[in-house]
Parts: sequence; structure tokens; C-alpha cells
Amino acid sequence: MAQEQKTKRPFMMPTWLAVTFHVIVWTILLGLVAYAIVHPETVAVVFPDFKWSKINYAAILKAILFVWVTLTIFRVIKRAMLKWIGNHDKIDKGIYYSFVTLLGYVGWVIAGWGCLSLLGVNLQSLAVIVGALSVGIGFGLQHVVNNFISGLLILFERPIRKGDWIKISGHEGIVKNIHIRSTELETFAKTSVLIPNADVLSNALENVTKIDSLGRMIISIGVSYNSDLHLVEKLLLNIAQKEENLVQDPAPFVLLTDFADSSVQFELRGTFKDVTKGLATKSRIMFAIWDAFKENNIEIPFPQQVVHLDK
Repeated sequence: MAQEQKTKRPFMMPTWLAVTFHVIVWTILLGLVAYAIVHPETVAVVFPDFKWSKINYAAILKAILFVWVTLTIFRVIKRAMLKWIGNHDKIDKGIYYSFVTLLGYVGWVIAGWGCLSLLGVNLQSLAVIVGALSVGIGFGLQHVVNNFISGLLILFERPIRKGDWIKISGHEGIVKNIHIRSTELETFAKTSVLIPNADVLSNALENVTKIDSLGRMIISIGVSYNSDLHLVEKLLLNIAQKEENLVQDPAPFVLLTDFADSSVQFELRGTFKDVTKGLATKSRIMFAIWDAFKENNIEIPFPQQVVHLDK
């Protein structure tokens, strides 16, 4: 059974993990540069227009400094935007989170472009090589590319947003992050589910909080035929009118739905102000109904069978 889910602040990577990540990235980059210096023939095959005579240690330092400054600037901007978003509850945060995500990718693209340019790499040759490789490995990466493009479409079209309560492919929970390849869903059992972005767009998806936080409430209850039905209606309406998480315009209402075999069936209907608190609200109302029926001697029947044994 689902439990209430409170909106949390956006996930921030722990400091030690961020430092480890940057150390690994820079080690790989410096290793590639060192390999290129030791094996210039390999570089000549990949970039025939590239000449080591055009590059020196000063160019390498400039390229490294450019990447570091660029990524630092974009990181500071992202943190400032996340802080601003967290301090404004009345704005539509989904579009801002989408923009922050795209901003991070833009930062990496600019950093890579500037680094290669400072090193004297012919970007036109690089584009030709990438195009040739894409033809060869396109079939192997078709799912990755599909999820990548689907991630961009999700960020722009926004069928779901961070913090939405969704149901998809047998999973139900709160959208925690929308990555470029997958969407992270936190279930009400506090488990994390990664759903490929292509599945988000291609499968049937129910977004409980897409339009607003309102949600329908229906409570079915049966009473015995000996009960005062008008009193039952009055008690149910009084309970609903006292509940803070129910909208009073339109007001909750009661329906007599069926004369069943052993009970008269009623439905109490209303609208939650905040559907994420719907389960707790429904539980409070049902407890109140139980207490009110006990005080007024209204019986809630249950199925019974009478067995006659022949002697």
C-alpha cells in the first residue's frame, strides 16, 4: 500500500563522491594526452591535419584551465539555480529543473569544444570521424540513442516533471530525477526504479499530479437495513465537511448506490486538496465513520452463512 510522500529538495552529490568523480575524469584525460604524446603516429591516423608542432605545454595548460573554468562556472550557476528553485514554492519547478539539467550538458559541450580548439584539433575532421563511427555502431547503440532522444523530448514536452506521482509499467511512485537516459522513480516502498526514457514515452503512463494536486476520493460503505438511511447520509456529510484536506467547493456528497443482499450501499465522494496526502485523509475519515456509527448504533453488516445439518 502506498504511503504519503513529501516533496524533498533536489538530490545533491556528496562532496567526497564529487571529488572522486573529478579525480577519475581528470586522470583519464591526462592519460589520453600522455598517450598521444608518446604515440604521435596514432594521433596522425585519427587526425591527419593535426601537427604536434602546433601544440606545446602552454596550449595543454590553457586547454585544461579552460575546461576547469568552464565547468566550474556552469556548476556554480546550477547550484545557484537549484537554491533559488528550492526557495520558491509557488513556481512550476519542473521546467526549471529541466533547464538546469540541459545547462549541465551545454557546459560539457562547450568545455570539450574549447579544449579541442585550444589543442589545435580540426573539429571538421572530428565530425567526419564521429559520423563514420555512428554508422558502424548505430545498430548497437540504437537503444541508447533512442533513450537519449526520448530524454530530451521529456525535458522539453514535460509529460512528467520532477516530483510528479506517476504510475507506469506496474510501478508507482514519485519522479526523483529525469536523466538523459532514464527516469528515476522512487516507489512508496522507498526503492529506486530506473525506467528507460523511451518506455516513458511509448508506454501508457498515469500522472496523478500532472494538472494539479487535486484528487478524487470515493469511500464505499454498507449499513444494515434497520439503519436510518437519512441519518447515515447526515453523518457522512458532517464528517466530510470537517476534514481539512477535502475541497468544500464543490462540496462532498453522498450517494445511495445499491440495495444489496445484506446491506444498503452508500458512497461518500469528495475531492482531495492534496492527493499525495489522500491515503492518510481517507484513513482519518474511515475512523471517524466507524466512531460515528458506533455512537448512533448504526450497524455495518458483514456476510454470514447459516448451515443447517440434518440429523
